Amino acid sequence: MNKQEFKQNAHKVLDELIEYIDKLESKATDIAEDAKDEYNQQLANLKEIKQNLSDKLDEYDTIADSKWDVVKSSAAAFVDSVSRSWKVNYTKVSEALKKDKKASGNTSDDVQ
Repeated sequence: MNKQEFKQNAHKVLDELIEYIDKLESKATDIAEDAKDEYNQQLANLKEIKQNLSDKLDEYDTIADSKWDVVKSSAAAFVDSVSRSWKVNYTKVSEALKKDKKASGNTSDDVQ
C-alpha cells in the first residue's frame, strides 16, 4: 500500500466513524436511564478513537514520500487497531441500544 492509498483508506474509515458517531449522538436522548452511562462511555471511546485517527492522519501527512516505506507497517497497524477498537465499541453501543429498545418494547434496529 502506498502513502496515497493509505490516506484514502484511513480517511474513509474516519468519515464512516464520524457519520456513525453523529447517528449515535442523535439517539442518545432515546436511551433508557439505566443504559445511559454505558452508552455515553462507549460514545466517548468512539470519539477518542476518531480523534486519535485524525491526529495520526495529520502526522502521516507530514511524512515525506521517501520515508513512507519506513512507517508503512506502523501506519497500517495503527489503522487496523482503530478498526478493531471501533468494532468493539460499536458492538457495546449497539447492545446498550438494543437493551433500551427491548425495555421500551421497540425492537426495530435503525442505528446501523
